[in-house]
Amino acid sequence: MTAIRPAGLDSFLRKPDPAIGALLIYGDEPDAVRELASRAVKKIAGSLDDPFSVTALLEQDLASDPARLADEVQSISMFGGQKAIWVKGAGEAFLKAVLPVLEGKASGNLVVAEAPALAKSSQLRAMFEKSPHALVVPLYEAEPGEIAQLVEQLLASDGLRIGPDALARFMALSGTSRGLVRREAEKLALYCLGNERVSLEDVEAVCGNDTGATADELADSVFGGHVEEADRLFHDLVRAGQDPGRLLGAAHQQALRLQDFRIAIDRGARAEQVVKQARPPVFFKRQGAVQAQLRHWSLADLVTAGTTLNANVLAARSNAVLAEAIAGRCLLSLARKARSLGQDR
Repeated sequence: MTAIRPAGLDSFLRKPDPAIGALLIYGDEPDAVRELASRAVKKIAGSLDDPFSVTALLEQDLASDPARLADEVQSISMFGGQKAIWVKGAGEAFLKAVLPVLEGKASGNLVVAEAPALAKSSQLRAMFEKSPHALVVPLYEAEPGEIAQLVEQLLASDGLRIGPDALARFMALSGTSRGLVRREAEKLALYCLGNERVSLEDVEAVCGNDTGATADELADSVFGGHVEEADRLFHDLVRAGQDPGRLLGAAHQQALRLQDFRIAIDRGARAEQVVKQARPPVFFKRQGAVQAQLRHWSLADLVTAGTTLNANVLAARSNAVLAEAIAGRCLLSLARKARSLGQDR
């Protein structure tokens, strides 16, 4: 069966297809993968830890006893109803154990498996995608709209609303990791407890990493031609736990926004007006830096930068071991390009 989005998983869980015997949820955000798997297990079994309705297995459990998975799938719950077989850290041993389910030779209880990011060449991913008895839920990097919706929902559960300026700043500080966004939103909600609205000042006071640096500051340094600062910020952010691929992604988004701004300016608009009226808004402390970048970058140069960044984002995602080196080299190269553009103009 083809892969579905996380929202499609909710639809499946509301009315499960009896032909589906296994779910595979994978991605490079362990917290988000675990959250989706937990949601599926609880919907199926009504609990996360009831030993009569949930059987939790690890990859190493199946390595020593591959047949156990099929036995658990075909077992009957003591109190009736469907059980959930929850497999954590799914890998090669799980693939061997789950084959009877994928081939339709074993059925009954639903398998919910968690796995890290899987490349297209992954045999586990390929076997699940080919099977008519399986459902695949890849968890890719969140889009800004998804993150915005998640933040608003989390804050609303505590009776809080957040305006567009504060939301944009929250996203700039917290990035696009669902787990980190959730933790930062919970921290922000606790800070604002008793209020009705989250202000920009509240976000500034609570959110961000321990270094005080943000991905937006890194992008501004890169496109502003501040080579030494870009190098420092990049390594500070990586040491603070930021994913190098996501830092590249933030720079790529900056390139795309600058392209839009450049097009408007080339058509006759003033840079100051374009930046101040941007939606989503550019944080007011960054507006001067963005305007300075627009004085140096032509549309052709920005298109080239965007293409380069996109290629490096893909390269970093496909090779986690070299992601830091790929990202650092790309960002420094662009920072040097920006410096040379500033000198030429």
